[in-house]
Amino acid sequence: MKIAVIAKTRLPIAEPFRGGLEAFTHALCKEYIRLGHEITLYAHADSDPELNVKGFYGDEYRENKYFEIYESDEYLSILEDIEQNDFDIVHNNSTHELPILWGVKAAIPVVTTIHTPPISKLKAAVKICSGSENLHFVIPSKSFEATWQPYMNNGSIVIYNGVDLDKWPLVRTSQDYLFWFGRIVHDKGLDIVIDAAHELNMPLKFAGPLDDKKYFDEQISPRMTEKDTYLGHLKQSDIHLNMKGAAAVVNAVRWEEPFGLTNIEAMSSGVPIAGFNRGAFRELVNMESGVIAEQKNVKSLARAIAAAIPLESDKVRRHAETFSLKTMAQRYINYFEKVL
Repeated sequence: MKIAVIAKTRLPIAEPFRGGLEAFTHALCKEYIRLGHEITLYAHADSDPELNVKGFYGDEYRENKYFEIYESDEYLSILEDIEQNDFDIVHNNSTHELPILWGVKAAIPVVTTIHTPPISKLKAAVKICSGSENLHFVIPSKSFEATWQPYMNNGSIVIYNGVDLDKWPLVRTSQDYLFWFGRIVHDKGLDIVIDAAHELNMPLKFAGPLDDKKYFDEQISPRMTEKDTYLGHLKQSDIHLNMKGAAAVVNAVRWEEPFGLTNIEAMSSGVPIAGFNRGAFRELVNMESGVIAEQKNVKSLARAIAAAIPLESDKVRRHAETFSLKTMAQRYINYFEKVL
């Protein structure tokens, strides 16, 4: 199968990943290739060249105050290029409305995986166009599907995200500290995680890109003690190394997260997770792999962490195996074959 994959073009699809969407796109494209399919990835110019990338623009455009205009031109260029090539199907993973608008009259089916909440332009495009027989929508969790359902005219299917289980083997051997990794922004709730670690008097290690320096300077740095360590923005292999001594990985998001790939990466490594009942979190854990905080506050989260720490690593890993990259990719291929 010849697949055109459209990425969100603002950030490179390359390590160290800035977020879950970049990690998802990279892993899925690698698996498409491993399965024998031919892909072209339309993405940021600095993306991993092993993914047969057609890069559009560079950071000099993204730093321009008129970037939104450039971004629309960028997607128009991508769609024009797709029209000039003999693809079987388009897998759209961007968060831009243009691929959906274009897909209504495209010559080949367009499958869009929705990764973001209903925001104005994207929501409007889905609401107006989703009745088209040429458009097909995939959503990564049941809770997120319910969020989008009011705007879907022909419905959608759920395909859970997955991780490369070989890349995230079971490594947990001790319970020395709590661990957190992700984009350092207010919505991800790192400040709550620090407070919960202090409530338990446990060391905390955390890693991720510093996407909101003001938040870090005002809410994170003042909270940190000698027991808290910021490791910087790490590659996945370095994140995995830190799973060895992790007692638990903590999730304290302030928004209804569509999936939460870091949770699966942690469980695959044998590390139990604790977190708030937001977004898809309840769909990702069972009694043997994680604990849900009953209330969305620090004390409840601390109790959930304490209950998660004793969970057995092999059972945590076994549950993570239900969210494998191979299963996810094959479900996408099966769906593509169905709509062709």
